[in-house]
Amino acid sequence: MYEILSQIKSPDDLKTLSRDQLKQVARELRQAIVDHLSQTGGHFASDLGAVELILALHTVYSVPKDKIIWDTGHQCYAHKMLTGRLERFSTLRQYGGISGFLRREESEYDLFGAGHAGTSISAAYGFAVARDFAGKSNEEHVLAVIGDAAMTAGLALEGLHNAGHSGRNFVVVLNDNEMSIAESVGALAKYLAKLRVTPLYQSLESRTRGLLKRIDKTPGQVVFRAAGSVLKHNLTHLVSTENSGVLFEQLGYQYIGPVDGHDLDLLIDLFTAIKSIKGPVFVHLLTVKGKGYEKAEEDARKWHAVTPPMFKETAEGTAASSKSSGQSWTSYFSKTILELAAEDPKIVAITAAMPDGTGLTPFSKQFPDRYFDTAIAEQHAVCFAAGLAAEGMKPITAIYSTFLQRAYDMILHDVAIQNLPVLFCLDRAGLVGDDGPTHHGVFDIAYMRPIPNMALLAPKDGPELVQMLRYMVQEHVVGPHAGPIAVRYPRGNAPSVEWPVESAPIEYGKSEVLLDGGDIALFAYGNMVVPAFEAAKTLRAEGIDAALINLRWAKPLDAETILTYAKKTRCMLVMEEGVVHGGVGSAILELLAEAGVTDVRVKLFGVPDKFIEHGAIPILHQLCMLTAHDFAAAARDLLGKPQPEPVAVAREARHESLTA
Repeated sequence: MYEILSQIKSPDDLKTLSRDQLKQVARELRQAIVDHLSQTGGHFASDLGAVELILALHTVYSVPKDKIIWDTGHQCYAHKMLTGRLERFSTLRQYGGISGFLRREESEYDLFGAGHAGTSISAAYGFAVARDFAGKSNEEHVLAVIGDAAMTAGLALEGLHNAGHSGRNFVVVLNDNEMSIAESVGALAKYLAKLRVTPLYQSLESRTRGLLKRIDKTPGQVVFRAAGSVLKHNLTHLVSTENSGVLFEQLGYQYIGPVDGHDLDLLIDLFTAIKSIKGPVFVHLLTVKGKGYEKAEEDARKWHAVTPPMFKETAEGTAASSKSSGQSWTSYFSKTILELAAEDPKIVAITAAMPDGTGLTPFSKQFPDRYFDTAIAEQHAVCFAAGLAAEGMKPITAIYSTFLQRAYDMILHDVAIQNLPVLFCLDRAGLVGDDGPTHHGVFDIAYMRPIPNMALLAPKDGPELVQMLRYMVQEHVVGPHAGPIAVRYPRGNAPSVEWPVESAPIEYGKSEVLLDGGDIALFAYGNMVVPAFEAAKTLRAEGIDAALINLRWAKPLDAETILTYAKKTRCMLVMEEGVVHGGVGSAILELLAEAGVTDVRVKLFGVPDKFIEHGAIPILHQLCMLTAHDFAAAARDLLGKPQPEPVAVAREARHESLTA
């Protein structure tokens, strides 16, 4: 199927191919990306847009001797295919298969892990300094490859600033496709947009001189032939004038660009010449997100990440929906804040480059003047929200749990110390599935719980999320407990469950008793209430009088209810989809210790002290023993009841798999 690509086992194989053969490899890479992602899903448009760039880099440079550090990882599929992983691509993002991001343990060619945006420049600069300490500055090349959206991250700008005036041999390659997951925003994005259309008219003679001044003459005619080849491809449009690339040149870089990022001949010649340039270099490439796949080129935002159903056509000729039945947690959030904003003009919404993922796109259209996309700048987003809250606004700050980690100091220093009522809405809280350890939102309970003034909530289902959002906006921020508050909810569809009691109103620090019982008490937080309910029903069917408490609050805890059932049952299970260490279970143990209640048997369920791999969420729940079967089995153990034999065997097998 892939005549040449299938024969490539390492990047060294590319160096024996002709230019025409390399262009065929580019076509085969695109076809392979389409073929495999139509079966597995994954990041799509970015990968199609980076094919020629990746192919040129691996043709010119010798990785892993030379160091290419990829940012984020959305564009890494061609890199993986060229580094011996094509045959395993059917396992992409599946449990036990290859990751959708860069993983050092997966391949010697993945020199630095990635998943969050903006890390490549700082990491690559570290590689460059280490290379120089080893005395290999003239032997090894170091490059950072970063997208225009990731360039808006504060970390990327910090790295760019620090490395620029070092004088070290160091290359930053900007893959500029004018998009992130959504449109790139902010002053830097506008600056790059101007560079895309700035005419460069400096004379060929002076441009040639400017480039050759930076070229080491040692390699002799080879370098000049390479440079000459670049010049034949309009070098007049590569080296900056006084009106282009000024920002990067002032930071200490030789700016080259903008360059057609899909002209393979040009890219190979350009990078060959750049190998002999001394000092920091900034290469600005223009690419098309979704290149080569018409639908992705037309709507790169929709095709940023794909699922297999998107490739299937309905009888009407439209793409089949990638959504499963049911309403997502995010859609509950999205609809509710629209209703709340219509009622309250003080509500504003903030996202950090994730309007679609967080459900804020409808808000941005209905209330454009009250919607703020800060780009990939979570620190700024949180501090900005603090300023709004200080002036009486109600900032709903919707950020993925894993990305809020980047703004931890702002949560402490700018929000919590000043007790400002910033409303944090943490999407993708818990195990997120096929994106893996860089994206699992399992730390937020543990990292938010120790912060004074912070309140933490989690709903059991969609309607309760609506209740909590209304409570946060209408009661919490104006009540006696006003201050920062965070609600967490997971990825995917919210459950539809017939509960044994009508949902109680949300009260500060109060839980909800769903089932009363005297033998054992199950305390569940957030989306763990559903499997805990299933476990409780199983236990009750076996004659075990199990109580079920929907905690609702991780902070403050409902001490009265917890202590009542601790003393009543002397046997407790605590379930949460977050790390066990420092989570809700830890908080309950602290409460019991402070109250002097020591004669209680307690079993904690949560994510173990281990980074959890990528895979389907049901598989990960089984591995972490976060299922109704696990809860029921643990209850039997605590109560000294016998286990059905299949349950015991399955538990042991999963434990061995997780700890291997």
